[in-house]
Amino acid sequence: MKNTIFQIIILCQILAISCTNNRLNNSSTSTNTTDNRTSFDSIFYNKFQMQKPGFTGGDGVYSIQLPDNRTVWIFGDTFIGEVSDSLTREKTDPMYIRNCFVIQDGDKMSTLHQGSPEEFKSMIIPDEIGENGLTERDVWFWPGDGFVQKNTLNIFVSKFHQKTSDMWGFEFLETELVQLELPDFNEIGKLKIPYSKENGVHYGHAVYKSENHLYIYGLGNGKPYVARTTYNNLTSNWEFYNGQTWVSDSKKANPMVDFMGSEQFSIFKQENKFIYLSQCGHLSTEVYSFTSNTPYGPWENKKLLFNTPVDSLNSDLFTYNALAHPQLIENNKILISYNTNSMELKDHFTNANIYKPRFMRVHLDTIVKK
Repeated sequence: MKNTIFQIIILCQILAISCTNNRLNNSSTSTNTTDNRTSFDSIFYNKFQMQKPGFTGGDGVYSIQLPDNRTVWIFGDTFIGEVSDSLTREKTDPMYIRNCFVIQDGDKMSTLHQGSPEEFKSMIIPDEIGENGLTERDVWFWPGDGFVQKNTLNIFVSKFHQKTSDMWGFEFLETELVQLELPDFNEIGKLKIPYSKENGVHYGHAVYKSENHLYIYGLGNGKPYVARTTYNNLTSNWEFYNGQTWVSDSKKANPMVDFMGSEQFSIFKQENKFIYLSQCGHLSTEVYSFTSNTPYGPWENKKLLFNTPVDSLNSDLFTYNALAHPQLIENNKILISYNTNSMELKDHFTNANIYKPRFMRVHLDTIVKK
């Protein structure tokens, strides 16, 4: 199996060390939680049922509220096409695209990617595609987090290329910031982030907007780091947190908390507290939260929120990269997504329900109160 949706999962395994050695043997019909105010959200799960001929499965699951109150859901590797009533998926060529948007406008959900549905082009494509015969099997973007500034949607994307023909022979190249004009998502341009490989930290997997700074988060050696910059200087003069203060030398950055987390995570603010939410690394089922008085720490009040449920009848299934969606709080419960996947490619064609986001609701008191 080459150039598959599982590449990003193995990347998470490489970059993040396990919190525990949990086996994925939880029942798909029950949820191991630490608080009875934590529950599965079937409403949002059903929103991502098959949308022929659009989105039928994907991972990543970032969400950003737009100025017109729509929400853009940003996915990585995505299946589009036909799914039968018995949930079998038709094989396409290519089998999937590298990223897409799903636009939530009230109860309406629509899929965005380039070209017609039959062309199987991603929504965000590297500029090299088409040069010297390059395709998205050779070079591609996996999206991270993003933000809206002055009617522009900005999304951090990680560029990878297939270095060797081996299944895991892909390599991270750099981070770019893709800018799209709203409301129609027309691409304005791409900005290269000069700190893509410095200090071994992969920035752009979480962001937080304050009045004066944009905080950009990443993972290095399994632990979360944070940098910041101003809105008129997005690609230069970054400052890096070294655990005590801000420095200009990226090589002097240190983790903002001693926690082995997942590659993708969330930072958001609620009830005058900043919240860091992350699944443990290395495909653990545990989802944790921390709180702080600042967007960079110190982080405390560590809480195990829940264990992601996995079907015990299929030992090849696993979950990863839980993310929070604070613009979708209801009844003081925050929406949290996580990805489900299988080590066996054939599973995605016999059961199209596997590779789609699951959602949990967690009461904010569970996170914020000590």
